[in-house]
Amino acid sequence: MTEAYQKSTGGGPFDSLRSLRICRQAGERASGRAGEKRPPVRLPACPPARLPAVLFLAIAVAGCSTSEEDKPNDTSWTDAEAAYLSGDWSVSIAAYDRFISDHPDDDHVVTARLRIGRACLAQNRPAVALPYIDQVLASSPDRPLKADAHAARGLAQHLLGSPAKAEAEFLEAIRIGEDRVRKDECLYYLGVCKIRSGDWEEGLAYMSSVIKEAPDSPYAVKARSLRGSGVRAFAIQTGAFSDPGGARRRADELRAKGYDSEIVPEGTLNCVRTGQYATWSEATEAARALETVTGFEAVVVP
Repeated sequence: MTEAYQKSTGGGPFDSLRSLRICRQAGERASGRAGEKRPPVRLPACPPARLPAVLFLAIAVAGCSTSEEDKPNDTSWTDAEAAYLSGDWSVSIAAYDRFISDHPDDDHVVTARLRIGRACLAQNRPAVALPYIDQVLASSPDRPLKADAHAARGLAQHLLGSPAKAEAEFLEAIRIGEDRVRKDECLYYLGVCKIRSGDWEEGLAYMSSVIKEAPDSPYAVKARSLRGSGVRAFAIQTGAFSDPGGARRRADELRAKGYDSEIVPEGTLNCVRTGQYATWSEATEAARALETVTGFEAVVVP
């Protein structure tokens, strides 16, 4: 279900209120209703694990660390970077593709492919992202880029609903990247993988590591909420609103359709959730049924 970032270890871009504002704006652009955070693309058939949209921009920004000296002097690259950093995924993908086509031998082609993969993940298109990410890994990139590619592939497997494959990729990203990969992302999803496999103890231990590694990141906000809830069950989230009124309206709409609902604060957002399920597979099945009945985007959490 859908989430954002940049390659940094001391907390990343979310140490500033400006970056949090950018993330909120990106989430609002993805929604047809002001204040609501929702991913822009829905995939049919296979039930992917969409990322919470407050992390939308952070997913893509994670790998955007090209220095001024290293930037290609090319309009396609400049356009791609601007669109990528503002969350205009389709525009950035098209511009990076143009850059690759025009400069197939440029050293930055590998980075462009990885960013296309990241942008596809932000659009909730993991199956489209994977070939780009695989090309990056096949090109034998330097260690930081290779680590980031493994993290991106882990995220793709997470979205495709394969916790075991995702776990292996995130562990490899940490092993290769050491202090040059964004650990808060990797640790958070390792925790989610463990929880979805039924190992709550180890999953929550990973959440504690997220908070220790990057206490100001958006992943730490989610980790604190999960660790502090005391509930070891899965729920269905049908919206995350910056406006409390929007959350109340969604909760009322759910109740009108026969679903219990509660509003759970998470950072600056008000998350509307329903149900408690013992296993992730049970919750995923219920989420698909809820989407059919209500037409609302349904995200299984954690």
